[in-house]
Amino acid sequence: MEPDHPQLDLHHVDVHREVRTQKQNRIDLQIQGTDWCLLIENKIYHWQANPFPDYENYAAGLGKNTLLFAILSPNGNSDAKGWCGISYKRYCQALRENMAKAYFVSPFSKWHLFARELILHLENELYKLPMTEDQASFIEKHTDEITELNKLASDYRGFLQQQIREALSEIIPTDSLRLKDEGWAIRCYCSQWGNSNLALWREGQNFMVTAYLVALTDEQRKCAITIFHGMKHRTEGAWLVWYPQPGFETRVKAIKEVIRFSEFFNELFRASPEPVQPPKEIFQAGN
Repeated sequence: MEPDHPQLDLHHVDVHREVRTQKQNRIDLQIQGTDWCLLIENKIYHWQANPFPDYENYAAGLGKNTLLFAILSPNGNSDAKGWCGISYKRYCQALRENMAKAYFVSPFSKWHLFARELILHLENELYKLPMTEDQASFIEKHTDEITELNKLASDYRGFLQQQIREALSEIIPTDSLRLKDEGWAIRCYCSQWGNSNLALWREGQNFMVTAYLVALTDEQRKCAITIFHGMKHRTEGAWLVWYPQPGFETRVKAIKEVIRFSEFFNELFRASPEPVQPPKEIFQAGN
């Protein structure tokens, strides 16, 4: 089915990412309405080798009258029968059209600015398109606002790191703690943890806390399973990943979870016969 369905009821919509099927396969994005469901597989630099029949069986079990399947990719191709291919160019065009409609409801807000920046980033990253005259004019007209927002965002991330550092000061020696701002998340490292780390990041309106563990002994692996029992988990290559869902509504609650996770990490790596020394370069776990 084509993705343009104006007849769909959009009053009650739930959006979830990385949804697991009964066979433990992960669906990139699930969007549900009252009587419909849309599954989206995002493909940027990878071939389409997903278990699409399992995704479809999962969707069929949701009890929705209308099931929609789409593959979002730079070229818009789909190799899976029944899955509609959507290009990022078409996606960005649809975003622009709907932003124009929303502009009349709220003439100017920072969210319009952020949305325009997102579209520009997608187009430049995926298609390496030169800036258009409209885009250049928009930047020129709102230079002061953009500069202020960028500074505010930078100050906020510095503020967030300081709050994390102060919160962890009582359980992690200052000279052992390292915070790294990776843009999408702030990671917490400790010399006792090796490359394993904690990440604090935002998903929509929620704060997320994720534990990334790597190079564990058999004893540590068993201990981790016990410590993080009941939490969501997945593997990313050699990494073991645990995270509480659906996240936290406030920064204060999220930082308390960072403290709790740090205590778990200290307990976990206390089982090591010797402190694990991190290499010069910290490898990124990804997300």
